[in-house]
Amino acid sequence: MGKKRNQKDRGYITNKEHREEWGGYKDKKRAPFQRLPFNCCAITFTPFEDPVCTEDGTVYDIVNVVPYVKKHGKHPVTGAPLELGDLIRLNFHKNAEAEYCCPVTNKVFTPHTHIVAVKTTGNVYSYDAIDELCIKPKNWKDLLTEEPFTRKDIIHIQDPLNVSGKLISEFHHVKYDLAADESEGEDEAPSSLRNVNQDMQRALGALGTAEAADAFRAGGGGKRAEAKRLLAEAAVKRSTATGSKAAAAASGGSSGKPPSAKSSTPAAAVNGEKDWRLVAPARKDLAEFKPGAVTWDTDDYTSAAAAKQLRQQQAAKAAASGGAAGAAAVAARPNPKQWYDQHHAKYKESAFTTGATARAFTSTIAVAQTKSQRQLQLVERNPSKKGYLRLHTSLGDLNIELHCDLTPRTCENFIYLCEMGYYKDTLFHRSIKNFMIQVCLDCICSLIMSLL
Repeated sequence: MGKKRNQKDRGYITNKEHREEWGGYKDKKRAPFQRLPFNCCAITFTPFEDPVCTEDGTVYDIVNVVPYVKKHGKHPVTGAPLELGDLIRLNFHKNAEAEYCCPVTNKVFTPHTHIVAVKTTGNVYSYDAIDELCIKPKNWKDLLTEEPFTRKDIIHIQDPLNVSGKLISEFHHVKYDLAADESEGEDEAPSSLRNVNQDMQRALGALGTAEAADAFRAGGGGKRAEAKRLLAEAAVKRSTATGSKAAAAASGGSSGKPPSAKSSTPAAAVNGEKDWRLVAPARKDLAEFKPGAVTWDTDDYTSAAAAKQLRQQQAAKAAASGGAAGAAAVAARPNPKQWYDQHHAKYKESAFTTGATARAFTSTIAVAQTKSQRQLQLVERNPSKKGYLRLHTSLGDLNIELHCDLTPRTCENFIYLCEMGYYKDTLFHRSIKNFMIQVCLDCICSLIMSLL
């Protein structure tokens, strides 16, 4: 308080404060931050159809990036030299709602999801799946194809914590206004046809020209098919060059000193064949794999008709292997609920009645009852210790630990199903290495065991 108090604590703001600090006039030269979405091409900024990417994680549409690289020979974002052999085809997976998602965790990709791709296969996953199932357990194999890869083969397509290289205004082709349109500067003849796409217009305009003859010799198709052919030819040339270098290194090391274990190359790998040490052993009696599905045996067994159909398939398989006796054994398998009530369940009388006397007194249809009966209540088992069980399989025994103290009802159901022989002669239809195995007979019971 004092004579000059209004100079320091005034009840208003000045024009400069309003302009610079309180949302007044803003500099229009500063463009807002615009990050490219993961599902858009970095050249046209539109959603892609056939995605490809480079090693830095920039995604393009194959029909746009192939003509650009042929014309300029540069990276559209960084401006560095780029060849067609450096482009990697990507395999994005979609769910039932046509949304891009991870094929392992089924989580939908959002602008805040960390998305990665495996360079050797092109499959796209969420980083959580790769981190938990590949990096931490050191299982360097693709989760879908089991093709080996290294840590350097992980391409980060979208990292929410690292937005460098995603600013649209900093792209090389945006700065220098570069385009890949081969028909740039040419006068297009007016067409009387309506609702004709660009590929059809290009095909009609090129009739009787040398371009049409070249396209006919190459196999036909529009720009997209031509881009796929060019990319496939570049990949073949790149692999051939790599194989010739490996063969030269193997032949050069054969003279003089014997080659070391690190520098030696198997003969099968040099000839283009896959090394036998990298090939998984043959598996028998596997469940059928549905094309386009994420895991094995994706049929719905929740309905009664589907469960009946599954039971018939099992009976037919048993009849084929063991004759009529095997089919009769499958058909005579007891119902789990009936077996549980007869051999395992324990009931006690509760404090409540069944209500039959009251229904008989007020209804003319119900059977007359003159004596009240107590309701039977299932005795709940609440153990405080772990349970242990040994499961015999065709590949060896599995020692299983049951968390009876945490999930008593689930462990109890599993134990009595094992006692009745319900899982005898069944197949594990789903197996994910270092994660879990699963066997399911029908909609009533299923077994999922975690291997972590």
